[in-house]
Amino acid sequence: MSETNQIEAEANPKSDPLDASTPVSYDNEEVVWEGSPSQIVNLGSFIFWGLVFAAAGVGLVLWNAGLKAQYTPLIDQVVRYSIYGLLIVGVLNVLMSYLTVKCERTVITRNKIKEAKGITSIFRQELFCEMSEVSDIKSPPAGLMGLFGLSTLVLETKDADQPIIRIRAIRNRDELVQKILPIWRKLKMDRKGYFGDK
Repeated sequence: MSETNQIEAEANPKSDPLDASTPVSYDNEEVVWEGSPSQIVNLGSFIFWGLVFAAAGVGLVLWNAGLKAQYTPLIDQVVRYSIYGLLIVGVLNVLMSYLTVKCERTVITRNKIKEAKGITSIFRQELFCEMSEVSDIKSPPAGLMGLFGLSTLVLETKDADQPIIRIRAIRNRDELVQKILPIWRKLKMDRKGYFGDK
């Protein structure tokens, strides 16, 4: 940097958006964080249906190996269709669980929290909450998700549509808290009064 540019930079320092003397712009939608839950939230469902698939597969093999010989063709068809139906329901259930989590996304900007859920545009729902409406930030115990390095962040708000926002099964929760805490505090001071309820 030249000496002239350095002098100009010192004379006109860039304002810190979180500085107490600088108000936060209402149209500042710079993304602070965005993400989706890990598929680990479906682990229980995946294990359950995996066991069901295994049991159905073993049952079908045993049935074809000779168990059906002592039953009428009608019973044979009923058993086969029941097993195939169970497999189809299981596949659809696993696919639905996977896509539901895959399509869930939370975006946090300097002014808003946006939650998007729903597999297709027909069922997709998008909810917006002002960051200044957040009343509390909680970090509940990770539980079993902690074994995978995941945890959940809970935001309590004064928004009637989103009284509780759960950002679930994410990595680096503490880093996210450190990102949003200064913004949240600054907005509360600027717009609501620090720790104010009005």
